[in-house]
Amino acid sequence: MKRNKIFSILALSGLLFASCASGPSKTSFGPYSEAEAFYKGGDYPKAIEKYQKYLAENPQGNLAAIAEYYVAKSYLASGNTGKARESFERVAKKFPGTSWAEFAKEQLEKLQGTAKS
Repeated sequence: MKRNKIFSILALSGLLFASCASGPSKTSFGPYSEAEAFYKGGDYPKAIEKYQKYLAENPQGNLAAIAEYYVAKSYLASGNTGKARESFERVAKKFPGTSWAEFAKEQLEKLQGTAKS
C-alpha cells in the first residue's frame, strides 16, 4: 500500500515537471483566435469574417456562443445596428440559459432604448 502511494506521488511529480519543461503553450483556436485579434485591433469586418468562419467549422463548439456574441458586437462597433440586433437575437435564441444569451438580451434592451430616443 505504501509502495503504491510513493509510486503515485512520483508519477504525478514526473508529469508536472514534464509539463513545465515543454515551455509556454501556444494555444490557437484558428479562426477564433484570429477573430479576437482583429476585434481587439478594431478591424470589425475582418473579425466578423473570422468569427463566422469559426462558426461554420464549429457550429456547436465550446466558443460558439462567444463567437456569435462577438459577431454582434462587431456589427454594433461598425455602426450596423440592424445586423447587430439580428445577431444578438440569434445568440439569445441559440444559446438560452447561458450568460452570453443574457448579455445579448442586455444589448438588445440598450438598442431598443437607443431606437426610442
